[in-house]
Amino acid sequence: VKSPPPPPSPFLGWIFRLYNRVISMNLPFRKNTCHRIYQLFPFFAVLVMISSAISLVLGPSKALIPPSRLISQRAHVGEGLARAGGGMKKATVIGGTGYVGSHIIECLLRKGYKVTATTRNTSKALWLKDLQKGRSGHLDISELCLSSQAPSDTKMDNLAQGNDFIFFCAGFEKQDPSTIDFMVENSQAVLKAARRQKVPCVVLTSSGGSTNPAGLAPGTRKNEILHWSDPDDQKKKGKFSPAAKTLMEINALAEVGRGQNNEIIDEKRANGAPRLCIINPNLILGPQLEPREGVSGNSLPWVAKILKKEVMSSEIPNDSMSVIDVRDLAEMHVSAAENNKARGRYFGVAQAARWEEILLAFAKAFPGYTPPPRFQGQANIPTQFDFTRRDSLGVSFRTLQETANDLATFFKERGLY
Repeated sequence: VKSPPPPPSPFLGWIFRLYNRVISMNLPFRKNTCHRIYQLFPFFAVLVMISSAISLVLGPSKALIPPSRLISQRAHVGEGLARAGGGMKKATVIGGTGYVGSHIIECLLRKGYKVTATTRNTSKALWLKDLQKGRSGHLDISELCLSSQAPSDTKMDNLAQGNDFIFFCAGFEKQDPSTIDFMVENSQAVLKAARRQKVPCVVLTSSGGSTNPAGLAPGTRKNEILHWSDPDDQKKKGKFSPAAKTLMEINALAEVGRGQNNEIIDEKRANGAPRLCIINPNLILGPQLEPREGVSGNSLPWVAKILKKEVMSSEIPNDSMSVIDVRDLAEMHVSAAENNKARGRYFGVAQAARWEEILLAFAKAFPGYTPPPRFQGQANIPTQFDFTRRDSLGVSFRTLQETANDLATFFKERGLY
């Protein structure tokens, strides 16, 4: 039995505390006792009417239950009823069939959200409906075809309307200049629609490739507020995908009235909706939810090649990689959205591990796999991070070995190893 909300006055406090005490006791007469207490509620209604009459005659201060407290309590009750009776929070995940997007959907459904997933082809996304099983949320699927030109305002407004959060997880990983237009234009369309429809928060999935300033000394602790890649340098080197993420973030922050250091540059925009959070992962590992043959994306096909000795077979690289489990990454996205104080960039990283550690974890998880010979000499310092902002989101992270073990189970189920 759920407890009622707190009482509107000290006078009724004793009754409600008695009610809470009784229902918390595992006694055989608990239900009957609760029923008897509820039978007294008409008396409370009469009390409220008398209080209102006194308020009208003698003034609000003389009322048994001050009107302000009563109104506040009614709002409190209404909010509770909305949450319990179908008033689920709403979220849209753009790029819902992707590796990260589908895990965000799973996380939201587990938390009881009403979720809309967008995809280019709804008929190929019906597998997402299976994520509802055993979870308290509800899922709808909506068609949204993204290109280098942003969708119409009408289309985006219809998608954004009524949402509490929007997650932009769409990817376009070609090393091509059009990647930049795709990421920047579509993320801007999402933010502008969120502003028009007063959506409280937008979360963008970006990349750690936007956090690598040139000439950063080894061992320097990277900070997501201070450290930025140079998009012009990235474009000159043909790294259009990382450049697209860097420029997407810079333009997105400007759209919400903030600079690259998360400082306010436009008071009006910064103080209005939406609040913007950006998650910056690197190597994402863990099971893929889409029921398909093989694996898709960037990280999992690369891991499959490592296990088959098609890459990284001659020597363990004297380098490190920033790793996160995809399930923990999804939790980060949702935690950032739910945290009203969260703004700006957050490293989507559980740990920076040497490749020597990563391949050893693979060897323990995948029977028969043996890492290549170790490099010669002293190991380089792994990438260092300032995780202060990341930890403020309150997410617990799986260990590298836990993720590797689950990944091995997933690969075996898919017949990949």
